[in-house]
Amino acid sequence: MVYAKKVLTTDSRFKGRAVTILAADDASVIPVPDSVVLCNGCNKNIYPNAGYLVYLDKEEFEADLPYDIYCESCRKLYFPKATLLVQVYGEN
Repeated sequence: MVYAKKVLTTDSRFKGRAVTILAADDASVIPVPDSVVLCNGCNKNIYPNAGYLVYLDKEEFEADLPYDIYCESCRKLYFPKATLLVQVYGEN
């Protein structure tokens, strides 16, 4: 069963992120601005709006290991049968 949890993109989980690119003998770390939260479906920045963390099974949901985040339109398009959690999680 797929789960979708509505979260605020202003939540602390989206702060202080970075992308690490590893090569055979080198690593590059690229900081991601706190004001950039990209939808995995359409690649649009959904900050500062709410988005949906999608979990592909119950174990991932319980461990809070989301597959990715989606805007509302893409969540409806790609995961229309996901079990929605109605409470908005996150901080303002």
